[in-house]
Amino acid sequence: MREADHERFTLHWTQAHPAIAGFVSAMVPDASAADDVMQEVALALLRKFAEYDPQRPFIAWAMGIAKIAILTERRDRGRAATRFRRESVDELAAEWQAILPTVDERGAALGECMRLVTGRNRELIAMRYEEGMQPQDIAERIGTSSGAIRVALARVRAALSQCIEKRMSKVARA
Repeated sequence: MREADHERFTLHWTQAHPAIAGFVSAMVPDASAADDVMQEVALALLRKFAEYDPQRPFIAWAMGIAKIAILTERRDRGRAATRFRRESVDELAAEWQAILPTVDERGAALGECMRLVTGRNRELIAMRYEEGMQPQDIAERIGTSSGAIRVALARVRAALSQCIEKRMSKVARA
């Protein structure tokens, strides 16, 4: 893959990832299986990126691949463990795509708001959500109590939530 294509893929995947992950998590209730499906989706998207038509929304293309990965996971797991029929997966995927504009707007607002988070708060957010660390592990790493970490994270999340809501209300008025 050329460097420019790799950069385009990374940009598209970074923007689409939260929506795809939400869809996969909703359709695959087992967290471990959902992680496996997300890995399969990412690999399939990367392998097939040369086939992607940039005239179409990346998210729609990625959702199609995610649907296939979900159905494959269900087939591999066996019919006894399947909660949804294929038609249900298709219907839920269509509904999910209908709400994607709002998800995309909220994701953009989150990105803008995250730029305002600096210093220790940014480090806490990175450890918790980018590295996937638990509050107790963060506390051990930086030498404080897990309760203090939980409180700090709650405050940052509340501030981010307020920031997102303000930005979303500006978008709604525009």
